[in-house]
Amino acid sequence: MADAKRILAVSSHVVHGYVGNRASTLPLQLLQWDVDVLNTVSFSNHTGYTQWRGDRHSAQHIRDIYTGLKMNTLTDYDVVVTGYIPGAEAVREVGAVVQELRRDNAELGREVLWILDPVMGDEHKLYVAPDVIPVYESLLPLATVITPNQFEAELLSGIQFHTAADITKALGILYDKFGTPNIVISSAVTGDNVKKDEFICAGQTLRKDGSLVRFYLRLPFINAYFTGTGDLFASLMSDRFWTYYTAAKNNNNNNTADGYNDAELPLVRAVEDVSAIVQAVLRNTADEVHKYNVREDKKAAETGIARPEPGTKERRIRDMKFGELRLIQSQDKIRVPDVVVKARFDLA
Repeated sequence: MADAKRILAVSSHVVHGYVGNRASTLPLQLLQWDVDVLNTVSFSNHTGYTQWRGDRHSAQHIRDIYTGLKMNTLTDYDVVVTGYIPGAEAVREVGAVVQELRRDNAELGREVLWILDPVMGDEHKLYVAPDVIPVYESLLPLATVITPNQFEAELLSGIQFHTAADITKALGILYDKFGTPNIVISSAVTGDNVKKDEFICAGQTLRKDGSLVRFYLRLPFINAYFTGTGDLFASLMSDRFWTYYTAAKNNNNNNTADGYNDAELPLVRAVEDVSAIVQAVLRNTADEVHKYNVREDKKAAETGIARPEPGTKERRIRDMKFGELRLIQSQDKIRVPDVVVKARFDLA
């Protein structure tokens, strides 16, 4: 029997709902990973509800938890995936932990991949303190794969995404600045997409011969409000990239410079799979949200008691509750993705 695949997931925790480590753990377990979770916050629910209770964990708390793992020789991981971390000091400490973990494993001949989601904001809004940005910038060169969203990619590259050509330019700048060998902008909607009917998932990977391969997928935009999609994307990237990267390393076919064709590059294949899974989860979630709205409208019509007005706290809380990601209902697609949209290599 093969050794279990082991991953350390460093991100937020909520008691109710699916964001942070709660969005990561089940999908990774379904994909046969032994998942250790190191929580950076512990909240009752995600902040989209507008009200919550709980604690943000300090850098010392993160270090103490890791020390306990190390004392018991429990840090023999294949992958580390990092998401939301509250504050510059905590981000810096997570970086130190991951570097220490990788050094310790390297001494034992084990390579540890780092999938880093630089969680700083979304939809033109920064939701960490500004001093977090330079700390992430110092860590990006150390990661195996980074998965910024559009806002984060624009922030780090200094390029606004008006056209597809801007995404290509941003990918180049990110590599020039940080040298990260694998970059995925998980979702981007360019200013020239007037209908806003699709979004772009774009990536760039460094081949063994030193050349850069850029690619993209155009995916249908699902008109609903979701939380936790970035966390889900990063965790699934951890599985799919590790799977294809490990297979490529063990590939004895030397017909090409890398031993595999461009279409079989680990990052490209991983993004195809992950995009298919995330789309399936979002469709299932949107379908359930639609059923909820139909049910609530029917109930209001029958009873004469109107639903809370959109924008009110009561309405937002109820909508958030029924809009949580449908991970359990999507487990078949998580295990075996139905890849319909394939990567293209001519973004701009």
